[in-house]
Amino acid sequence: MRGSLTKLEPYELLRTIVDERADVAIFRLPASQQHQLFQLSMLPFPVIIADTLVSFDCDLREFPAQPLRNTRLVIHHATVADTAVLEELVDLSFKDYRTHYNSNPLFDPKLVLAGYKEWALSCLQPGDKRVCFLFYLDGQAVAYATVEVHATYGEGIIFGARPNVPFKNLYVDLLNYTKQYMWDQGLKRVRATTQIQNHGVQRAWVRMGFVPARSHCTVHINAMLNKQMVDAAPPAASTL
Repeated sequence: MRGSLTKLEPYELLRTIVDERADVAIFRLPASQQHQLFQLSMLPFPVIIADTLVSFDCDLREFPAQPLRNTRLVIHHATVADTAVLEELVDLSFKDYRTHYNSNPLFDPKLVLAGYKEWALSCLQPGDKRVCFLFYLDGQAVAYATVEVHATYGEGIIFGARPNVPFKNLYVDLLNYTKQYMWDQGLKRVRATTQIQNHGVQRAWVRMGFVPARSHCTVHINAMLNKQMVDAAPPAASTL
């Protein structure tokens, strides 16, 4: 069960969890409202404050895309034919990355990585909203950027690179290419989101004109109601 809340109503939340017979309820709350989290102690289930997300915005009119620094890069608009290439890059770039799912012992880390892979691969499907770009050096795929076009802004979804690539500023090139792509789509704003502990990318964002705009706490509630009732193996998910 997943959702976003602006105000915690613990008894209403409990009623929804029970009605849905949820195994794991996952919701996000604006970090400005984290003082409400103490109310979760009223629930009869284990609660995990799993992570904090931060979102940055960039105004492309003030901070436009710059030319790529690594001029030998070749960029390819990926399709389903590139599935194996993207799977390998996600494996290499996210195998040691920790998300809110890794904070919950009910989720197998291998399945968490598989979820990231599935998320990235969804950008290979035909359409003009979600797009994946592969970055090649001397015939080898060294990085990828998955992005989404919204009505009023563009958004970076998952970026990653092959470890130990002998290129400086490769991540900066991914960002600049994304900026230019969104500008070409007629958009004036780009958004990026990550976990609070991911300091390196946040420093890069600030240098490129991104400013912090939003933050959210991610909460897991391990009710395990469906498992207790029908002995289901994996946690059930539904919509809040």
